[in-house]
Amino acid sequence: MRWNPVTAGASLVAVAIACGVAAGPVRAQLNSPSMRGDLGLKAGSQAPPGGYVFAPLYLYSADVLKDRAGDVVARGQVDSALFGVGVSVVTARTIAGGTYGFTVVIPGANNRLQGGRIDEDPGAGLTDIFVQPITLGWRSPRTDVIAGYGLYVPTGRFGDAEEGDTGLGMWAHEFLAGTTVYLDAARLWHAATTATFVVHSDKRDTELRAGPVLNLEGGVGHDFLGGGLSAGLAYYASWKVGDDRLPPRADVLVRGRNRVFAVGPEVSMALAWKRTVYGSVTARYQWETGARVATEGGAFNLLVNVLMRPLHLPAPSAPASRSSLSGTRGGRS
Repeated sequence: MRWNPVTAGASLVAVAIACGVAAGPVRAQLNSPSMRGDLGLKAGSQAPPGGYVFAPLYLYSADVLKDRAGDVVARGQVDSALFGVGVSVVTARTIAGGTYGFTVVIPGANNRLQGGRIDEDPGAGLTDIFVQPITLGWRSPRTDVIAGYGLYVPTGRFGDAEEGDTGLGMWAHEFLAGTTVYLDAARLWHAATTATFVVHSDKRDTELRAGPVLNLEGGVGHDFLGGGLSAGLAYYASWKVGDDRLPPRADVLVRGRNRVFAVGPEVSMALAWKRTVYGSVTARYQWETGARVATEGGAFNLLVNVLMRPLHLPAPSAPASRSSLSGTRGGRS
């Protein structure tokens, strides 16, 4: 789970929700709490110094489950949701030349796949809190760079047969590095990629452990209206790069390492009135493809981001009068 509160081109953030699909209980791999697709355009850019309050909404829907060969092994329909509130602060302090920031997200979720079964309707509840105690951002005329560390805290409901699970019951450590490259001197065209590597603890009161996961997220886009509008294509790719620790008799479907790719449109618009910027809203939809040992569907992200202190833009400079221009050229006063 990551978040870039960039005013024009903010990325949806959130804590992860693991999503699945089946007509009934099925075996599937253990999921990571890192949410695929919460970053898009300008994923490798840090926001300007300031405070941000944001509210994410993430909706995932899938109707197939695929095995290691990409064949459909189950059909059905399940919808999962994530929502919540978060705070992100980018300070004026620098470390190793990078601007320091931090983020905390308190999310809720409904319906989480727990490896061996799908909760049909567990109801909404608190899911796993995400704390990112450090991000560092560097900026140059044609390139932005970001790096950070985050921690998923297992605060969600887990192992409750009556109430159903809203959390994954494990700690997870996330390491992040990314960049945004501007393709023109005006910084209007941009391409971004951010990589995250996530490692997990054992699930609570079990010997189950999800394998490490590598995610790539970003996009290519263009800014309009002086940076007040950004649009383009966003993508994500996710691979499990290590094996899960599973029971010896786990279903053969679980064996193998899951992966999935996705791409779709993103639009971000500043919330402004009379030369004052109050925040931004970002919408993104991505279609999944190429799934292996995983569900395949689509994800919709919506993020509303509000600045703690609205940004007041300076008035445009008045054009020079004809007489003043004449004077600068040696004309008569």
